[in-house]
Amino acid sequence: MTSYLLAVLACAPLVASVLAKSWDWVWGERPRGILSAPVDHTLTVVQALACLAFVLSGAVTALYAVSVLYAVMGLAVLWLRARRGRADCGCWGRSRSGRLGYPLGLANLALAAFACGVAYTAAPPPDLAARVLVFGATIVVLFHAMVIMPVYRPVLRTYRERADRYRPWFQGFPDLRPADRDA
Repeated sequence: MTSYLLAVLACAPLVASVLAKSWDWVWGERPRGILSAPVDHTLTVVQALACLAFVLSGAVTALYAVSVLYAVMGLAVLWLRARRGRADCGCWGRSRSGRLGYPLGLANLALAAFACGVAYTAAPPPDLAARVLVFGATIVVLFHAMVIMPVYRPVLRTYRERADRYRPWFQGFPDLRPADRDA
């Protein structure tokens, strides 16, 4: 089970990217990066299919495919960085910015090596129900981190600004004040 959790950890950045970009598609947002919309959409679908194949099959070859995908993306980022400079990559959809750069390319190559290493040392995967449960929990956590939190932060800031104007009025009611801890 530990090797499967490591494999899910290796797939997590791909899943986070797919979730954020899919959320943008639902709301009709245009891609943020330098890739054209059809290329960006195709890359997102390939990422989703690679992760889905890994979850449903549990085969080591699917994890090798994820590793190859990371390696291709890492080399593409390094090539685009050398040709175009530091441009917006659109890796995480519109909710989070990311820049094409050498650190991103090297991170993708490191993830490729990590996924390949996990695939090389992988034990037999758990049954399908356990794989789906673990991956579903990962999707819920990543959806919260990639979609809900970027939307929630500005709303919370606005709420606090609006609530601050009522603070003096609220503090005029002694019954609503918190009780003293020393008493």
